[in-house]
Amino acid sequence: MNNRMRCRIFLTLSFGILMFVFGFFVCYEGKIKIINKWTQNSEKLQERKKPVNNLIYPVFKHPLAPPYPFPYRFIINQPEKCKNQKPFLVIMVLVQSQDLASRHTIRETWGNESIYDVEIVPERVQDMLEEESRIFGDIIQQDFMDTYYNLTLKTLMGMEWVTKFCPSASYVMKIDNDMFLNVNYLIHNLLYPNIPVRTNYFTGDIAKNTGPLRDKAYKWYVPPEVYPNDTYPPYCKGPGYVFSADIAKNIYDIAQEIRVIPMEDSFIGICLYELHIPLSEPPRGAFNTNRLHYDHCKFRKLITVHHYGGKVLRNTWADFWAKKSQKCTESRN
Repeated sequence: MNNRMRCRIFLTLSFGILMFVFGFFVCYEGKIKIINKWTQNSEKLQERKKPVNNLIYPVFKHPLAPPYPFPYRFIINQPEKCKNQKPFLVIMVLVQSQDLASRHTIRETWGNESIYDVEIVPERVQDMLEEESRIFGDIIQQDFMDTYYNLTLKTLMGMEWVTKFCPSASYVMKIDNDMFLNVNYLIHNLLYPNIPVRTNYFTGDIAKNTGPLRDKAYKWYVPPEVYPNDTYPPYCKGPGYVFSADIAKNIYDIAQEIRVIPMEDSFIGICLYELHIPLSEPPRGAFNTNRLHYDHCKFRKLITVHHYGGKVLRNTWADFWAKKSQKCTESRN
């Protein structure tokens, strides 16, 4: 039995939703096999056809450099999920495999397909994961260890899955599991189903003029050996961003040629920089990577709010949905 896991959950509507769930289960023997696998193939996985700027060194090895590219396998997959469909939106939700509570919360709130007339899906931990996949048909899993420093690999798995198994999608959203998401506002006030699908489109809460943290005391420490530059290109902050599905293949392809760094959102910004794809400014205040106090009328004009999960998200969503037809007076402030 494979011990490392990571999965994703999937919901497809007329606009589609895709939820990624990631997890890490290991027994000692399984963990050793993974480490040996990576070590024995370290030179092979570092081979690049061409270097990009100064991010590539031959046979580069570092504990904080995620092993990539590498022929990670889909242990659990849903290759027919988008067959004969053209989902308008696929939503990828990053969740640890053991975090069943968060998945249930999402399914019962903004991830409940029944309120959109769509189709949704979930995930679990190996035996339970496979059982969950049989029941819901939405789990995707690859064979790498799910650690914080491999977060970039999780997102790249999503790019790979969209590229190979759902190229008919129009848009993709990557979102964390502790988020409030206003799907209706996202669809009708940002993506607009009635206009032609945009290409090379990428938007979210944009971070500018940032760089790697060099202090080892920080969780987000990135040593110069992994990323030698002093600044990052502009990027959309990781808790939630949206992009046209054509970009998934571009990012997946360029990631085979440049060094992967552990800061997932910064790395995606690096990929876009290399691809010469500019970020698009979102509606002001639509993407919130900080927590905001819940206010029904205010949340109706937002796409995401960070740090909403569990019971808080359930209660917030119940109130939000119950008042969906309620009129709000415009603030004069």
